[in-house]
Amino acid sequence: MDVQSPLGIEFSYMELMDDYVEIRMESRKSEIHRDDYYIFLFLETGNAVFTVDFRETGCEDGTVFYIRPGQVHFISSIRDVKGWFLAIDAMLVENDYKNLFEWIFPTQKPIRLNRDVMTRMNKTAYLLDSAMQTPSTVFSNAIISSLANVFIGIIAEQYSKDENLERNKSRSALITYQFKKMLSENFKTIKSPSEYAKRLNYSLSHLNKSVKSVTGFPVSYWIHQQVILEAKRLLYYTNLDVKEIAFVLGYEDHTYFSRLFSKTIGMSAIALRLKFHE
Repeated sequence: MDVQSPLGIEFSYMELMDDYVEIRMESRKSEIHRDDYYIFLFLETGNAVFTVDFRETGCEDGTVFYIRPGQVHFISSIRDVKGWFLAIDAMLVENDYKNLFEWIFPTQKPIRLNRDVMTRMNKTAYLLDSAMQTPSTVFSNAIISSLANVFIGIIAEQYSKDENLERNKSRSALITYQFKKMLSENFKTIKSPSEYAKRLNYSLSHLNKSVKSVTGFPVSYWIHQQVILEAKRLLYYTNLDVKEIAFVLGYEDHTYFSRLFSKTIGMSAIALRLKFHE
């Protein structure tokens, strides 16, 4: 997303009215990949099949669906589709919404909307689309980010109402949620996987196994991701230099932090800040 859009948001209306697209998409199964941003889909009409983390999921008229950062996915088929597509950097998504999407990860599925909610979604989508087409002003980024979170918030609200949500949570998902919640509150001061395991009253091996079974990555990976996410926020919203950001995030050795940042996202912190302000 940093490379594709310095703003950290891409939003567009999809209209693919061609039965042949379904056949053509079969050849794209080799393009399985991960993204470092959230994807939210609001399908007004049509049918689409996504394979997410090797599980096939079908979306149809009047549904919403999301894909989390890091999930392996590709489009299996798509037919006569009309709807909205939002790709957004995780740093721009409200924490309450992110926590919900982490919590419901094991039961991730499309949610069908009623007519009133579809109307709300469409109104918000048109406002967001209009804001993104409007010439830039001093408030443009804040307005766009706020409208994007309204769009996401309506989707989160629908998932939170899912009556099957509570019964479908696995033990590993609960442990993963507990870890990620503690991580979001303590990542500036705690960098050790074993310390998180100790505070959650699990062995490190059990914590690692649970987190990896749900997310595909170990505890150390998520610690680094949380730190880098906050660093990106600070690069985006503040004028702190890299050394100051390192100290804010709990690193006395700012050169180590700089190496970690570059290794994690493939570019230096300074280069990323320049992209944000292009």
